[in-house]
Amino acid sequence: MTDDPTAPGFWNERYAAGRTPWDQGGVPPMLARRLAAPTAGGRRVLIPGCGHAHEVAAFSAAGHDVTAIDFSADAVRRARERLGPALAGRVMVADFFNHPFAPGSFDVVYERTFLCANPPASWPRIARRTAELLRPGGWLFGFYFLGEKEDGP
Repeated sequence: MTDDPTAPGFWNERYAAGRTPWDQGGVPPMLARRLAAPTAGGRRVLIPGCGHAHEVAAFSAAGHDVTAIDFSADAVRRARERLGPALAGRVMVADFFNHPFAPGSFDVVYERTFLCANPPASWPRIARRTAELLRPGGWLFGFYFLGEKEDGP
C-alpha cells in the first residue's frame, strides 16, 4: 500500500478498494442552491482532484463549461462511468500542477477536499497554481476541510 498522497497510486488504491469516506455521494446542498440561483452561466470551471466528479453534472446543468481532473485513473474511470457518455468527456486524468492549462483559463476553480488531500507543505504551491489558472477577477470557492486526518481527506 502506498503512503504518499502525492502519488496517483495512493488514490488508485483507495478508489479500487472503495475506501472513499470523503465522498458524500452527491453535490453539497449549499452548492446545489448556489447553482440553482438565477445567474449567468457560461463560466469556465475547473474542478481539481474531482474524484467521482459529482459536481460536473450540476455545473453543466447550470450552463457552465466544466473541466474536472484527477490524477487517479481509477477515480476518473469511475466518474466517467457514473456521468455517462454525455458528460464523461468533461473528466480527464491530469496532474493539477503539470497539465498545460493556459494561465487565466478559468473563471471559477471549485474545490472539494482537494486541498486537504494534499500535505500542508504543498498548500502554497496549490494556491500559486490556482491563482495562475484563474482569470483576473475569477472565483475560488468550495468546501475546505482542515485538520489532522489518518487516511486521505
